Amino acid sequence: MKRGVLVAVVVIGLVFASTEAFARQSGFAIGAEAASENFNGWGGRFVFHIPGVPLFFGVGGIVESNGTALDFTMDYWFLHNHLSGIVDYYVGVGGYLALGTGTLSSFALGARLPIGLQIWPVGSVLEIFLEVAPAWIPINGSGANPLTFAVQPAIGFRIWL
Repeated sequence: MKRGVLVAVVVIGLVFASTEAFARQSGFAIGAEAASENFNGWGGRFVFHIPGVPLFFGVGGIVESNGTALDFTMDYWFLHNHLSGIVDYYVGVGGYLALGTGTLSSFALGARLPIGLQIWPVGSVLEIFLEVAPAWIPINGSGANPLTFAVQPAIGFRIWL
């Protein structure tokens, strides 16, 4: 029994070690996040990173009884460093687009400044992140208004393959 457990632990360790080495080389990541705008209702977003492309993408939205909204984000991280232990941080700049129906009917286009903390509980394979993105949304459902600002918080994960 003890020998079987030891073999299982070694095999699992080798799988994670080989997956971690592959993840560092590929740069491909997929995941999900719970996201909001101004902490006013939460929706889901599929997030991903493509190897060789210095951008992070998000596609998601919210479905409510009074309408739906789709949103798209695209961020470039200009600062990404190690903080301590298994924690890293990043700061970037990006864009935001939202399309809605029903009472959520709107069109919004703006810029965002994602600031995030990353926790790496399984080497460089599993990333858990917490992000806050101050956003400037000068074009929205009410037309052009250069004084429209928002906060876009998110919590999620990415699996680096």
